[in-house]
Amino acid sequence: MGFEVLNLLGSSLLGGIMQIFGAKANAQQEQMKMMMQQNKFVEKSRDKVRQMGDANFFAMTRRIIALSCIFAIIIVPMIAPLIFNVPIYIQTEVTTGSDWFLFSTESTNMVWKEINGMPFLEMHKNVVISIIGLYMGSSIAKAK
Repeated sequence: MGFEVLNLLGSSLLGGIMQIFGAKANAQQEQMKMMMQQNKFVEKSRDKVRQMGDANFFAMTRRIIALSCIFAIIIVPMIAPLIFNVPIYIQTEVTTGSDWFLFSTESTNMVWKEINGMPFLEMHKNVVISIIGLYMGSSIAKAK
């Protein structure tokens, strides 16, 4: 093989590689243009949402939902037995029997027991924590 053939093959190979790099650069440029167009579309959509709804209205709606949940799930069940003299029943585990040296006659049953006073269950604590977390999280996320 002569020098001319090697020069021809090398030039062809280099031309092909440069063509691939050029096509890749053009593809990235087109991708960037499309991303900019999509970003403009998203910004227009955000502006429309901002114009449609008042931020104070959405904040007030969140407050109303949070307060009504706390009232319905926490306050009413705690105050009802005190004001209206409504009995409150809670399901609890009761263990009966005894544990002997080698033999155990213990058994655990679920029974409903009437309680007096204000019940504050694990569920109440979890609901309050969830409501506070959601309310604070949305407030923190939109803070600038």
